[in-house]
Amino acid sequence: MSPGNAGNRDHSYWVGSLRVWLPLVLSLVFGLVFVVLMVVEYRNHERALERFVEAQSRPELLGVQRQLENALRRGEGGSTDSIVSELGLNPAVNHAALVDDADKVIAATQFAWRGRSVAQVLDRFPEREMAVARQQSSELLWFDKGADGVRRLMAVAPVTLGLLPGEIRSYRTGVLLIEYDLAPIAAEAVAHFRQQSLLFGLVALLALVVLGIILRTHVYRPVMALCEGMAQVGKGAFQRIPRFRGGGEFKVLADALTAMAESLKRKVDELADSEARFRQLSDASFEAILIHQDGVIVDANRAAEALYESHPGGLVGRDIYELVAPEQRELVRRRAQEGQEGAWEIEFVSPSGVRIPAEIKVKQSRADNVLRRIVAIRDIRERLQAQDEIRRLAYFDALTSLPNRRQFLERVRAELDEVDRLNHRAAVLTFNLDGFSSVNDSLGMAAGDEVLRTIARRLNILRHEKDLVARIDGDTFAILLADLAGDLEAASAEAAREAERFIESIMAPVEVGGTDLHFKAGAGVVMIPNDSRDPPELLREAETAMNRAKEANDSRVHFFAHALQEAAGARLALRNDLTRSLKQGGELLLHYQPQVDAQGRMLGMEALVRWQHPVRGLIPPGLFVPEAEASGLIVPLGNWVLEEAVRCLKRWQEMGLAKGLTMGVNVSPRQFREGDFIHRLEDVLARVGVDALSIELELTESVVADDLDATVETMRALRERGIRFALDDFGTGYSSLAYLRRLPFETLKIDRSFVMDIGVGPVEGEGKSPAVLIDAIVAMAHELDLRVLAEGVETQGQIDYLVEAGCDVFQGYFFGKPAPAEQIEARLRAARGEVAGA
Repeated sequence: MSPGNAGNRDHSYWVGSLRVWLPLVLSLVFGLVFVVLMVVEYRNHERALERFVEAQSRPELLGVQRQLENALRRGEGGSTDSIVSELGLNPAVNHAALVDDADKVIAATQFAWRGRSVAQVLDRFPEREMAVARQQSSELLWFDKGADGVRRLMAVAPVTLGLLPGEIRSYRTGVLLIEYDLAPIAAEAVAHFRQQSLLFGLVALLALVVLGIILRTHVYRPVMALCEGMAQVGKGAFQRIPRFRGGGEFKVLADALTAMAESLKRKVDELADSEARFRQLSDASFEAILIHQDGVIVDANRAAEALYESHPGGLVGRDIYELVAPEQRELVRRRAQEGQEGAWEIEFVSPSGVRIPAEIKVKQSRADNVLRRIVAIRDIRERLQAQDEIRRLAYFDALTSLPNRRQFLERVRAELDEVDRLNHRAAVLTFNLDGFSSVNDSLGMAAGDEVLRTIARRLNILRHEKDLVARIDGDTFAILLADLAGDLEAASAEAAREAERFIESIMAPVEVGGTDLHFKAGAGVVMIPNDSRDPPELLREAETAMNRAKEANDSRVHFFAHALQEAAGARLALRNDLTRSLKQGGELLLHYQPQVDAQGRMLGMEALVRWQHPVRGLIPPGLFVPEAEASGLIVPLGNWVLEEAVRCLKRWQEMGLAKGLTMGVNVSPRQFREGDFIHRLEDVLARVGVDALSIELELTESVVADDLDATVETMRALRERGIRFALDDFGTGYSSLAYLRRLPFETLKIDRSFVMDIGVGPVEGEGKSPAVLIDAIVAMAHELDLRVLAEGVETQGQIDYLVEAGCDVFQGYFFGKPAPAEQIEARLRAARGEVAGA
């Protein structure tokens, strides 16, 4: 609807309202007068009733009372009948009765009532009023409504009855009861009211007709003419304003309207000319321009409409803040409310959901006391894309999309600052592909490029979140391992294991054009912090170590530092010896540590692997298990431990020493993830002949954290076969109630680090002692229906604390160190003998 039509509609509305409301108000006034008339007539009716009571009913009641008392005093009983019967001749009397002191009718206007109780002949027996009249010796008159809803006047008066034989004075009092019919008086009042109403209605109707004619001629028509003129002004048709030929105030108003229209026409013409010039300038601008008032867009140029995919005029009336990205709306709104001016970068959102980064310049303008903000918007998407492309070319390798040498060196420089500030370690690794040049020579550059892209994807997938993989030259890749834990020896060992993971991925076949290509790689490693503080020098050292690894041809990982390389060589020798031991057998053995209750009764055993090296002697698991995990030897090692532990348990059962005992076996994450793990476990149990309920697999939290869904599936499949599960080293890793609730664990093992801190106060700077968490862990485990086992128990004080906390099972040196099977057998025999002797 156009503005002119809207104005015409508004004027017609007000005139139409006047046509409705003015007669309605007059009708209400006449109605009010009519109500007043009704009230007056009602009061006249009430006064007529009062006059009837005072002028006729009361005198009549008193006269009949005196006549009856005189007749009764003289003993003329027959006269009472005639006196009461005469009342029946009065048209205003419905009925009358004389009642004795026993409420029996002595005389009445109806002969059939005589001798009957007044309660039998009258529907509404005024017992209370009759009693009051007797008691007060006074007449009573009141208005009452009968069962038919007709209003009546009731009158009672006390009557002294005649003397009985032997009486000198009568003490008996009867009652004269008269009911008057008020219908004639009411009919007269209604007739008078109808007469008054008819007269008033005729006068009101005539008045309304006359007022309507006057209003139509002298009010409605002038108002309609003025409204039409205002509507034409609203449409901009200043030359079509109707002329008013009347007089009086409406003529003055019409002349003022004409003068206003002429003035408006001049201003509109001037404004249209100015707006046309402004629109030409605005539309010629490459920048989008929006003008808003209190957040509502009042104008927009063509560039703004094109930017926001809007039709001409489609932005006017919209909330400008709705065009801004949601996370920036509050900031933009606050700047507008504070009247800030300036240039900023923000994001807009188009109707199709496209984010538009833009640079805006905002100015404020006040005209006619109206504040508006002018927003000039420049789309900077192309500029940002160009900047991103420049940055990509400067910091990323075009072939693999990995960071290039420049970015890698900047990141190494930042890492040098971080390790000094946070006191941790990092490492730089470099790799290149042996035989890569032959691919380019034989299959072409395209095949070589595909190989590099494949290797880049593999390395990038394997990296941790904080690590960085880069292509620094040809077939050479560099990796920054950040945030390595432990001292130099531990950090270098972890760096070597990570390097071997990357090398394994490189050595996997690469398919190019239907041909599987195989590559070898050597890794050079430099630890950070290092003697050198120069990133290019660190990278050169890593490349030097990489070349040494390729020249030696006996180690895939080589450290630049001689001492670290010797440690790496020792680890490699240890790994080779472990491989030999697994193949030949005879060096690995199991020790068993008892798991007991608070009374010392053995409930189970945990199998712990040991390595009896022919040269180095007994090697603890902390030295060779990490190497086994890094090299993949943990899978055959874990399989050997599982089968050996099951065979030992079977041997004890056959000897009658293991009744009710469970065998706990640690399972590594890699072993647990093997596709044939379930089948292998079933095969071992079937071959050895051990019930699955006697086996408890101990899993660490890292198994759960790697892939929760796969862990749930495997554990449930094994649980259905009877295998039990214990969560080992709880509290040292990814402790989460989510997996405790989902996974079928039966036992939760509190890590020995918590137990060791029992009785030790908090250390300054390290927060509260972990021992205070034991109560919470036990309570939580019991709520989840888990049995709690405390590891590392060594003192009586620890036992007392753990029993108090509610622990169920205990394991540690206090009850026995891990021992060979023979020593455990002797202890089991001794325990069986004690029971038998008891």
